[in-house]
Amino acid sequence: MRNLPLIISTLIAASVAMVAFFGSRLIWGRFAGRAQRDAEKFERWSVDLFLGWDAKKSRQIAYATNAGLIAAPILTFILSGSPFFTLGVAVAAYFLPGFLLQRARNKRMARIDRQLPDAINIMVSSTRAGRSLSQSIDEVAAKVSGPIGQEFAIIANEIRQGGITVENALARAKARMPVESFLMVATALIINCSKGGDVLNILERLADAIRELWRLKEKIYTETSEVRAQGKIILFMTPLFGVVVCMFDPEIRPILFDTLGGNLILVVVATLQTIAFLWIRRIIRATI
Repeated sequence: MRNLPLIISTLIAASVAMVAFFGSRLIWGRFAGRAQRDAEKFERWSVDLFLGWDAKKSRQIAYATNAGLIAAPILTFILSGSPFFTLGVAVAAYFLPGFLLQRARNKRMARIDRQLPDAINIMVSSTRAGRSLSQSIDEVAAKVSGPIGQEFAIIANEIRQGGITVENALARAKARMPVESFLMVATALIINCSKGGDVLNILERLADAIRELWRLKEKIYTETSEVRAQGKIILFMTPLFGVVVCMFDPEIRPILFDTLGGNLILVVVATLQTIAFLWIRRIIRATI
């Protein structure tokens, strides 16, 4: 009976060790499984955006992303002690990769839109020289760098090496590049390939239409610059005002960050600011 406390302590320690061991293995298994799925997703993103990530780099980025998803909320809670901020950081960390992907994709589509007039001009010159439509696509892929050259290289490889017709290759490109100007070009060329007609005449008319469309976009972009500037001001002015107020009156910071009522005020302000910013963006899109 004298050894009973020692036996109980040993059993408790062994139980805790077993729970910690199997719990850590379970957590690590779920972490590794999620990281592997994210690695496959990042690899697909790399292929879509021509980022050049191999499987190893995609896996490293996936592990770092999932580690940040765990570490960022914990660090925020340690530094601020606020569950609202911790929840906000956790939500932001979860949606950050998708936001960055969409931003990179939008930038790529914008570059394609800017480069498309040059590509069409090359196709017009090539067709005037007596080359076919597929040869004109090859020439764009060889002479133009950047996203539009990469996409035309895919079209050319699908036609030349994949045995796909020009119509099907252009239809596949339309799914990859949902840019208004390219959709117009691809649709016109697909109709021309199926119905027949003068390719040079169509390309020349497309070149003129795209130039006019680009001038119109530039004009709209210039006219909406004031509204876009207001959106940026709304986005940065409120946090800047909060920092200045806290600097001039140090007693405000504990009220806002260390009390439930202060956290609720910050959440309401952040929500209203987000709504205002999204509203301005919607106005800009409706104008465009």
